Amino acid sequence: MLMPYGDVVTALSIVLRIKRTLDGAEIDKIIWDVQARKALAAEHARRRDWRRVVENAAKFRSEDSRL
Repeated sequence: MLMPYGDVVTALSIVLRIKRTLDGAEIDKIIWDVQARKALAAEHARRRDWRRVVENAAKFRSEDSRL
């Protein structure tokens, strides 16, 4: 049930071990931070993949023009 949220559970458990207690606002902040970092990483991956597509298209065009 918690498998899709493993990264959030891990972050919460680490902070909880350090601080020993967390209030609702702190938990919300940790969840927000984990989700924001995950979204940023996904966006970076999407842009990296798109750059690869553009580079491959440029190579294809240059090879096609030599024929």
